[in-house]
Amino acid sequence: MEIKCPNCASRFNLPDQLAKPGVKLRCSVCKTVFVYEPEVPLAEQEPLPEMPVKKKFRFGKLALLLVLVLAGAGGGWWYYTHRTVAKPQSEQDIAKQVELLTMRNVRQYYVDNEKVGKVFVIEGKVVNEFPTPRELITVEAAIYDKNKKALAVKRQLGGVQLSLFQLQVLSEKEMESFLNNKVEILTNNTNVPHGGEVPFMVLFYAPPDGVAEFGVRIVDAQSVPDQKAAKPEGAEPPASK
Repeated sequence: MEIKCPNCASRFNLPDQLAKPGVKLRCSVCKTVFVYEPEVPLAEQEPLPEMPVKKKFRFGKLALLLVLVLAGAGGGWWYYTHRTVAKPQSEQDIAKQVELLTMRNVRQYYVDNEKVGKVFVIEGKVVNEFPTPRELITVEAAIYDKNKKALAVKRQLGGVQLSLFQLQVLSEKEMESFLNNKVEILTNNTNVPHGGEVPFMVLFYAPPDGVAEFGVRIVDAQSVPDQKAAKPEGAEPPASK
């Protein structure tokens, strides 16, 4: 089956047995990570801009890369679903889980998207000031009118930010798929050490007129389970200070 990179428009032959909806792929030309979605009828399809292929590739290397990505995604899915199942927490428990998490480089801006129209973007980084690791950090963003009335509120797991090009050309579904990609979240938003940072991005599509200000806060995070229990077999323990 032929697939196309949404970033550089390079085309690849993907074996049918690997062509599963939602599988995470990485382009061997421009290195862009994207999610495979089945093709829709031509009348409904919204193609991305064509861009020249920068260099040649070999099918064998691509097939090997896809197999490795599939294996990683499968393991990540199991880890994600098992780690995120937790008992309900009280307000006090949640406050304790986020009290030493801070934010920096928070900013907002508009992007003109060719499919959605205007997109209101809020992005920044969460810094872990706890002495022990944290993970699955979640932020909540809101946009307000001049009377400080909330126009929209949205929660988002940290770990992923989109490039300006992606914000300009991807559909709403594609952007949400990237922001909620479990492999990227597990890579960037688990076992965050003291002083470590987690990027975040929240998108409001076609925001209403009258947006006057925005707000963002950290609303959830989890402690990392016992490191000794989670240590891979044969791994060396950290050096004591």
